[in-house]
Parts: sequence; structure tokens; C-alpha cells
Amino acid sequence: MAYIVPSDIKKLEFSAGNSHELDTLAYLQKNLSNDYTVFHGVHWSREYQSWTHFGEIDFVVLNKNGKVLFIEQKNGALDESSGALVKHYGNSSKDVADQIHRSIDKVREKFQWTHGKGERLLVDYLIYCPDYLVKSINAAGINASRVVDASQKEKLASIIESLCAISSEQAINYKKVENFFRQTFELVPDIHAHKEKLNKSFVRQSGALVNVLANLDMQPFRLRVMGTAGSGKSLVVQSFMEKQAGQGKRQLFLCFNRMLAEKRKAVWLNEHKDNSVIQTFYGFCSDFLTCQGLTLDYQKMHKEPVIFWHDVLEQVMSLTIDEAWMFDTLIVDEGQDFQDDWFEIAKLFLKDNASILWLEDKQQQLVMGRSVVLENFVSYRCNINYRTPETIARFILNTLPVKFEIGNPLPGLGVDVHEYKNEQEQPKKVANIVQRLIKQGFTQDEIYIVSCKGSNKSVFSQLDKIGNLPLRSFTGNYDDGGQQVMTDGNLQFDSIYRFKGLESPAVILVDIDFKKLHKHQQHVLFCGMTRATVKLDLLVNIENEGSRELFMGKIK
Repeated sequence: MAYIVPSDIKKLEFSAGNSHELDTLAYLQKNLSNDYTVFHGVHWSREYQSWTHFGEIDFVVLNKNGKVLFIEQKNGALDESSGALVKHYGNSSKDVADQIHRSIDKVREKFQWTHGKGERLLVDYLIYCPDYLVKSINAAGINASRVVDASQKEKLASIIESLCAISSEQAINYKKVENFFRQTFELVPDIHAHKEKLNKSFVRQSGALVNVLANLDMQPFRLRVMGTAGSGKSLVVQSFMEKQAGQGKRQLFLCFNRMLAEKRKAVWLNEHKDNSVIQTFYGFCSDFLTCQGLTLDYQKMHKEPVIFWHDVLEQVMSLTIDEAWMFDTLIVDEGQDFQDDWFEIAKLFLKDNASILWLEDKQQQLVMGRSVVLENFVSYRCNINYRTPETIARFILNTLPVKFEIGNPLPGLGVDVHEYKNEQEQPKKVANIVQRLIKQGFTQDEIYIVSCKGSNKSVFSQLDKIGNLPLRSFTGNYDDGGQQVMTDGNLQFDSIYRFKGLESPAVILVDIDFKKLHKHQQHVLFCGMTRATVKLDLLVNIENEGSRELFMGKIK
């Protein structure tokens, strides 16, 4: 079975993907071997319109031998005239062969520009016409072996395999080609969609943020990225870490919350066998002390967390840091919720002239009053949200006093607002919402119940089931190694404080219970709403004036 990028075809269906191309994608996944990776171009080029060079290529097939095949799919009627195969689009028309050859030329030029004129890229092409019988290949001006029409569509996979074969003397560095396409298509692992089986889901973002890193030249490297939710900060991190790893740099990546750190760590260490460290700030300090032979009382952490972590930081600052704990690079994610003394402690573990990448979004600041002073940093702002589908994004803009640009024209499945008067009403309402989502095709692990309160303050923290479905949530306890103890279940619940930085196809935001919309509540709602990539449901307490007025006219 071929590896598909993006890997979750169901998400494309929810996001209004072209059904013809999705049928072909499913066919290629099933009928090509695991030697092949298939990039589905149409869906992402529609989602991120700033990408222009290759947006009209429907599929890019990459074989493990390094051979690349472009497939241009044309559904419906075609016209063979004037020595060309033409597809008409309203008042305009396109020469199919000319279209794909121009794209191939651009890809080859960019590959040589990236790797030098001595490097070559083996690129071939297919024109796939599943609804059309080509009458005269010569008249169409296309090599007959490069056209698969309605009479041959059952042979598409075998034709692809024959075209992707290369002789031994044509051997190509597959990794170099794969890395090139990751950068060219701006495809990097999206850790927020990282599943239990460590399948990578890919997203293609606007190239703005990634290109900043590629073109900045400063010594020492000090970059502060201030990007709104969904602006591509994850892409920045991945691209930056790949570049640093390629230079043999040892990296320290500090996240604000544990769930995000664990998912980033799982993806990175699955792909890279280096000695980079990915942790929360507190987790890193804890690991450092444990490595120094100090035993930490994790039960005290549960009972008296403020005192416990104050003591931990005091111990860290009192110790000498040896070479084994020094890093060439520091990356900080969710920096808006870091404390100034955290940054000062983190810098103790950096070598001279270490590179620092700092990412933040003030509109998602959940720990109010914190602010880190960053001196001698270059700042870059990005206010375009490429992740949130248009219906959800417009709802957010019409509801909250926030500002961002919509970068995702895909509609998604919109927003539903449900009322409650007593918090005990919520579980039953959520159970009904979950059943509806499952009927729509969402799996349990694609549905996340997120509380606007701390997880232990929500009525959901006392539940082990929603309806008849087991609930997965944090018990509040830790094992002897400091690992969090979770309940069993696929349907997930957590607080926005622990879920921030992550995402889910379907988000049910509960405990919206505000007397007034202060800055903190605004940030909580914005952070929670922007976690949904397809469908968003909100549960609002209409007994409280603030939450009722905020969603007036929007409740079902």
C-alpha cells in the first residue's frame, strides 16, 4: 500500500476535497506498493493559494529509487484540436500537455538551483483522463505511452510502476529528492495530527514563515516569530530543526504544555536519531536534576505544585552544568506563557552564540501577567490563519474582538452553539453531539472535548464515560517516573491549558461560562476555537450574562 500525503483521506472528504481526485487517491493508495509516496496536490493548492508553481499538478508520485512522476488528471470532456489536447473551463481553456511540461521544467530548474547544476532530477509524467477516450494521440501532441484514458484506467497502477522504473546506472539519492519535495511543496510533518501508529499527516502552508528562515542571515541567530493560531509556526519549527540537525547542532526544544511536547518528541525522535531534547520547561529541569542523582518527590508535585517547582528551579540554579547538558540551539514554543526566569535558566544550558528561535501568539496567552523581555531579537509577524476552515474562522471573527486574516478557503463543517443552564446538563448534550459526529464519519479519536476551565474544575473530569463511550482523560496522578496517568478510552477530554498548541478535526468546547469577557476569557475562547480543523461545537451557559450576550443569536 502506498504512503499518501496527506494520509487521512477522510479529512479531505470533510474539507470539500474534489471527489474525482479523492477516488484516484484511494485507488493509488490501495494499488501501489509501499515503495511509493503519493502527494495529493489539488487539495492543498486550493487550501493555500499563495503556492503557485505546482498548484495545478494533481499528483506527484515518488518512488523509493528517486524517480518522480507527475500525474495531471482531467475529468469530463476534452477537445482534440490544433494538435493539442485541450480542457475547457468556462470561457478559458488549457493545453494539457503544455501545462504539465511547464511544471516539469520549473521543478527541474528549482532542483538544480537548490543542489547545483550538476544534480539532476528524473521526472516523468502521465495525463490521466478517466472519463474520456482519446481519439488521436498524435493529433493531441502527446506521447501515447504517457496518456491513460477511460479504456486503460484499470491499468493505471501498473503503468505508473513501469514509468517509475530506472536502470541501475541512474541511481538517485532518494532522501535528497524527498527533502527537496518537502521544501518545494512546503510539506512537513504536522505533529498535531500525529496518531498512535506514528503515521505522519502532512500540511502545506503558505511559504512565508518557512522562507523567512531560509533567507535570514544573522550571527548569533535570534528570531522571534509572532504568529496567529494556524499561521504555520509548526512549519517554522520543523524546517528550523531540520536545518540545525543537518549542521550537526544539538537542540533544546522547550514547550509550554506537556501534551504538545510529547507529540513533538514522538515525531522528531521517530525520524531523527540525534541527541536533541524536547520537553516542557519543568520537565527539562526535572530530567536534569534526576540525571544529577537527585530524587524528586513527584507526590509532592501533585499536592503542592507551586512549592515543588520553586524548589526544583532553586536546585537547578545551584548546580554546575557540564558539557553533556549544553546545547547549540534553543527553540521555545508558546513563548507568550513563559516566565522571564524560565528563559534565564534555559540560557544557562546554551553554548556561546547559540541560535534561539522563539515562537508566540499574544492572542493565545492563557497565563496572564507573564512577559519575557527578548533583547536583540529580530521579530517577524504573521497574521494569516491557514489552518481554521472558513466557516469557523468567520464565526470567530464575528464573535470575538480578535483580528486575523483567513488563509483557508475550505468551508469545513461550520460551528454549532448549544445552550445549558446548569453544568450538569453538559455531559448528556455532549453525548448527543458525539453520536452525531460519529454518524457523520468522525472516529472517536478525532473528537476532542476541551474545557475552558482547568481540567479538575470541570464536570467532565469526574466522568469515565460520555454516553456509553469510555473517556480518555488525565487522572491528576503521576507514576513514580513522573509520567501522567490517563484513563482508558479513545474519546478524549482535557482543558484548553493542556490542549493548547494541538488540534483535532472535531472540537467540542465546553464550560463556556463567563460573567464578562475579560482579556483572559477572550484568549481562552480564541485558543479553543482555533483548535478545530473541520467542525466546532460550543456549549454556552446562558444563565451568565457575559457568555449569553457573546453568543446571542448564534445558539441553536
